[in-house]
Parts: sequence; C-alpha cells; structure tokens
Amino acid sequence: MISKSLTELANFYGSDKGTTGPSSRWGGHNYTDIYEAYLGGRRQSPVSLLEIGLGVTGDRWNSPIVHGRNTGGASLKMWHDYFPEAKLYGIDINEGKYLENSRIRTFLADQGRVEDLDAFVEATGGTEFDIIIDDGSHRPDHQQISFSYFFRKLKSGGLYFIEDLMSNGQGDSAKGIMACDKVRSTRSVLKHYLKHGSFSGPNSFIDPTYLMEHINSFSFHVPDISIGFSFRPHPKRLFKKVVSYHPDTESLCAIRKK
Repeated sequence: MISKSLTELANFYGSDKGTTGPSSRWGGHNYTDIYEAYLGGRRQSPVSLLEIGLGVTGDRWNSPIVHGRNTGGASLKMWHDYFPEAKLYGIDINEGKYLENSRIRTFLADQGRVEDLDAFVEATGGTEFDIIIDDGSHRPDHQQISFSYFFRKLKSGGLYFIEDLMSNGQGDSAKGIMACDKVRSTRSVLKHYLKHGSFSGPNSFIDPTYLMEHINSFSFHVPDISIGFSFRPHPKRLFKKVVSYHPDTESLCAIRKK
C-alpha cells in the first residue's frame, strides 16, 4: 500500500500548506514538500504535535480559509492522516471541538495571551512536543510570544516551525490585523540572530536567553520568486529564462532545539 504524500493530503483537505489551497481563489503556499523533507522519516513514529491556529470559523474570528474543500481544521486533518501513530494537539481562538477524536485534542486559546498558554499547559499536564507549528494569527508579537513560551515545551531535537513570516513589524509600514508596529517582524528578528548571535529589538520574546542557549539551528524557506527573461544572441533561442529570489522574503522558518 502506497501512502499519500503530505502534499496530496493537504490538497485533499484544502489546506493552503499544499499546492492548490481550498479553492481557485485561495492557492497553496507550497510548504508540504519542505515539511516532508524534515518529518518524513518520523511518519510512523508516535510523535506529539502541536499546531497553533486551526483555521476554524467562530465568533472570535471568521476564518476566510474555510471554504471550498476546506471545511475547517484542514491541516490538522492532514497531520492526522500523515502521522497514524501521533498524538495531535490544536490551539485556536475559535472552538474546534468538532475536530476531536481518539488522537486529536483541541483547546480554545489566544496565542498572544500568556494566561491562555498557561491554561493549555495545565490542561495537557505539561505535555512536551516533538513538533510545534505556528500557523496562527501571523502577527509578529504573537509569533514571538508563542515561540518563546512553547520552545520550553519542545523536546530536545524537536522542530519548531513558524509559517507565513511577513514584513509586518516595526518599520515595515504594514497595516491590518496581521501587522504590529510594537515589535520587529519575526523574520527580521530571527535573521538577525542567525547573522549576529543576538535578537534584534524590539521583540516580544519572554526569555531570549533560554532561546539562545537552546536553539541548535535555523533554516529559512520559500522566498518570493521573480521570473524574467534575458536576451542572448542565439539563432534558435533568443531569450533565456531567469529565475531569481527576492532577499528577506522567506515565509517559513524551521528551528531545531538542542
């Protein structure tokens, strides 16, 4: 029996982690090949996985991704099928109890409120995780609070992924519900650490010293691509396709713990 790839599962459930997204008006981010490269070797292992942000509609946030093939909680359903032995935990600002089964538990929490994260830890008995994925609000302050908080709950050798890194922090002139001018964008804060060994500020990290002492490695993925053509004096092919990557546009970061 050939198991479906992570991309196939994402596309089936309408998660934008795959290549097609939930519909023609909401495409995919092409994250699944990267996830599979990191996680494919653990597919049959009894991993514990936490996903922040489930994409479920409710009174606190009308999640626009819930349409087409996505009936809510698409990526959690994808992870459930991909990791048949895993225990899965999900946090969202909206109720997601309808997604629960013998291997999935969901919790109501705002990822930017430490009190809510404390309540989650208490409710799960201090569970530690092999994999943590932040696909929540995408606000830089929320990403940084969650990363700083939950990195302590990541097992040694575990992986922490932050999705949808944006230029949405201080100095970026970004507006809207995903922007925050009080802190630098998460991408820029993490890239500064990668280059200089310290986190640029202002940021919302709760305990930056712990992070610096326990981060093993960073990898950034999925930059914006620009495709153009250059002229060349060739009798059969006058134009050459040129693919370039815009610097500091990566939208996915993988962080491994020591």
